[in-house]
Amino acid sequence: MRFAVSPLGGLLLATACLGCGRRTAGTERFVPPVEAARQALSAALKSWQNGEAPGAIPETSPPVQLVDSHRKPGQKLASFEILGEVAGDGPRTFAVKARLEDPQEEQRVRFVLVGRDPIWVFREEDYEMMVHWEHPMPATSKEGQTESTTNAPKSD
Repeated sequence: MRFAVSPLGGLLLATACLGCGRRTAGTERFVPPVEAARQALSAALKSWQNGEAPGAIPETSPPVQLVDSHRKPGQKLASFEILGEVAGDGPRTFAVKARLEDPQEEQRVRFVLVGRDPIWVFREEDYEMMVHWEHPMPATSKEGQTESTTNAPKSD
């Protein structure tokens, strides 16, 4: 059996292929340039070093937002080294060596950077949860019920 493509079908196929290429290029507008991403990451890590909570990083241009829900309460960032850009699931990913205090430990952490104004700095685990529409589950009570079920209205 032989398959024939009409000129109109060929034109539609070529247009569809070109359209796919534009979609990939279109996402580039959401990826910060390498140097801007590095500066945003450095500002976010310095804010952690100064004891500031995740969120908006003051006095940054473009504005920087840090998302990091995996910090241990009270643990401080003593020092950090940005190891460089690495391949990752996110648009712009950097590896960081973090030296922590209270308790003392060293971690290798990845951060994903997205956007240009503002630049969002996500700890890789938080980025993955966001991309997959996941969230931390509510705490379980002694009876095995979650907070959401224990606070639910009772039916008669």
